[in-house]
Order: sequence, then C-alpha cells, then structure tokens
Amino acid sequence: MERRELLKAAALAGAPAMTAGAARPGGAAVTALVGRSPADVLRKAPPVNLDRAYEIMERRGLDGMVVSNPVSVYHLTGFWPATSRMGYGPGAYALLSRDPQQRIGVVAADFTYYYLLSDNQYEYPYQVFLFTAPTDREQLAAAKAGRFETAPAAAAPRMFPDRRREPQTATERSRGGAVRATLGKQPASPDAEFALVKAIRAMGLARGTIAVDSPQLERLFTAAALPARTVAADEPLQLIRVIKSPREVELMRLAATANREAALAAAGAARAGATYRELRSTFYAEAARRGNRGVFMVIGGVSAEGVDRTLRDGDAFLFDAVSEGAGYHGDFARTVFVGEPSATMKRVTAGIELGWAAVRDALRPGLKLSQITAIGHDTLKKAGYDFFVAFGPHSVGLYHTDAVGLGDFALQAGMILSVDCPVMQSGIGGTAHLEDLTLITANGSQPIHPTGAPTIQV
Repeated sequence: MERRELLKAAALAGAPAMTAGAARPGGAAVTALVGRSPADVLRKAPPVNLDRAYEIMERRGLDGMVVSNPVSVYHLTGFWPATSRMGYGPGAYALLSRDPQQRIGVVAADFTYYYLLSDNQYEYPYQVFLFTAPTDREQLAAAKAGRFETAPAAAAPRMFPDRRREPQTATERSRGGAVRATLGKQPASPDAEFALVKAIRAMGLARGTIAVDSPQLERLFTAAALPARTVAADEPLQLIRVIKSPREVELMRLAATANREAALAAAGAARAGATYRELRSTFYAEAARRGNRGVFMVIGGVSAEGVDRTLRDGDAFLFDAVSEGAGYHGDFARTVFVGEPSATMKRVTAGIELGWAAVRDALRPGLKLSQITAIGHDTLKKAGYDFFVAFGPHSVGLYHTDAVGLGDFALQAGMILSVDCPVMQSGIGGTAHLEDLTLITANGSQPIHPTGAPTIQV
C-alpha cells in the first residue's frame, strides 16, 4: 500500500501547481482559484472573434445576424442569463451587423438586465434595447397586426423599490443606474418582439440577408414586413466559433487547466474497492472547487452515469473528463492502472502514446481532419500494432464539439483541437484513452494545459 500511495502522489504531482491548502480527495481544504476570472478576461470585449465574424459574414453574403440561443448570445455579448438554465425562454438576444461601425446589440427583459446582466459592468459599448410589458394588451395586439409600425406604451421598468431605511449598497446603486442610463438612450419597448424589431431597424438589419437561429425570429421578420431575407445561422455561427479570439483562448486555458486538475484528483481517488460513482463525484466536486461545472465523465468506457462498478486490483480503465468554465470546455483523458498493468495493456498504452506523438508533431494550419486520423493509423500500422485507435479530431470551445457538420475542414491558427485516442476494441484487458487540448498556432501547435504522463498508476 505504501508504494501505491507513493504512485498516487506522483500522479497528482503532475498537475499544475495549486495554492497552499489545495484540496485532495477526502481533504477539507478548498482549492483557491488562480489567475484572472472570466469577468476580467471579458471586461473590454465579448468572447467572439469579431474579425472572424466579419470575414464569415462577408464570405457568406450576410448583412448581419440575430440570435436567441443562449450559447450564441453569450458568444456575441459575454452575457448569459441564468434564466435560460431555469427552463424559461430567451431572456436576451444578440444582434451583429457586418458594418463594424455598428456595435453589437443586446435585447433583454428589463429585470433580466437589472438583476443579472448589468452586474458584469463590461466596458464594451453595447447597444442595449430593453423591454418591459405592455400597458394595454389590446393595443399591443393591434400594433402587431399593423406590422409593428408604431409601438404602444410600455410599462415602467421593474426594479427593487428603495425603502430608504439604510443606504443602498454599491450593487443596488449600480443596477439602478445601469437601467436608467440605458433607458435614457433608448426607451423601453412593450415586449420582446417590439424590442427586437426596434433593434433590427436601428442597426440597419431590416434589409439585406440576415442569419437567424430560430423559427420564431424568422417569423418575426415576416410579421413586421421587414424586407430582409432570412437564412439559417447554424453554419455561420460554427465557422465563427472554430477560430478563437485571444479572450476565448485565455478562457479555454483556464477551463482546461481546471478540468485537468479535477480529473487527476479523481484519478487519484482510484484504488481497489473504489467505485465509478466515487470517481465521478470526486471529479464533479473538484471541478466545482476550481470554478468549473461538470458536464460528463466516461469511466471504463461507460457513459451511463447511473451505472456503478467497483474497481479491483489489476484493473486498467480509461477516464474521459469534461467540464466547462464560463461556458468553455475542458476535455482530458488518460488510462489508469490499479496496480500492475498486464503486458497487453502496457503495449496498448504505449501504442496510443506513439500515435498521439506523431499526430501532435504534425498538427499545423492546412492539415485536414481526415489527415490527422490517417497519421495516427499509419503510425500504429508501421510500428506493428494490430489494435484500432480512433484518433478522432474535433474542435472544442463553447461546445464539447463545436463544429458539428462542417465536414473535413483544414486546420487554421486559432483553432483548439482535441484528438480522441481511445482503443475501439474489447478483449485487451481493459480500456485505454489519451486526450489533451491543443491550440493550433501559425507554425504548428501547442497544448493549452499542462499534459503530464500519458498513463496513471495507483
């Protein structure tokens, strides 16, 4: 046992340095967060790579975009209403014009802006259009039947009333001030549709070709008799997302490093008698300690979280751990040996390491996804390995796989890539995997988090 505890400590020592008092499995101390917070990263500008967005809109003949999906709204604005995670409909919308003189537009409910969005205090000068509620619903219906030509009266904004028994806090003053300043520039609309139409017209998006991401937005253009032609925004949004801005790269570094540390902490909890449930709960807890939110963890090739198994001495199993921080995903996988691995599993993991090294050295702009897979397969074949490893590349960012449907695209600088390296066969004495996140640079690639050993023995 002493030897295994030593190996466990050695595996954990491969993690990036943590502050004093860092938590270990079973410990009480909470890991201190290191580095800039996401809000600091986004203080000056939203996550999106605007140069890339303008390029894609120009290439696709788009005059602008109007989006309601919370992920896309966050990408364009840095705002992510908590209400979108509570089952409510869109609490905010984002508008982007191809004209760089037009700042990004935000349409939001008054209370959403007051109680959620204004707290960010971002410095980027968004165009904000707030909506409250109609004072007369019959007038609202008639105005919509009239093609949204004239907006009916809007109710007063909802803000907490000041009881004046104690001085307002800085947050209370800031929230109220933000709403009043916004309404001073742009009066409130009676509902979301009127606010969207106002924003679309004000930003010059009522004509030309506009990409939208929902049938509701498409219907709104028709209902308001806007002459613009609407097209689906899915593919343009993916094309924009795959090339990260410097802010996105920094957010990805923070998220991926926290994810790796949490995954290694979970691996350190592995031992004969430990359960899959214990490892998963350790990963999710350690991710939360570091500011991330657990998304999923595959253990031993088992994705179903309701399945629980007990580890035994001699087991060899993969774990694939994914969590997100500020919307951006970390993705990290390794093989864990409980005690001494079999000769077969030693050979399997050595082959994976060899194939990934060849792939990693080849990553650079211009290389296609299919070529990445071929390099991995050819390397194993030439080395005499007769088992199958996927070597499956995918772009990672606001989604675990954020370029679904783009096909066999070529790498470009600014992409963040995962190459999944699991063994896709049974009867080898266990399961095995190796995965890191890699930033494509102008001349090659670099990992965006510390990598460490390709296997972990406990």
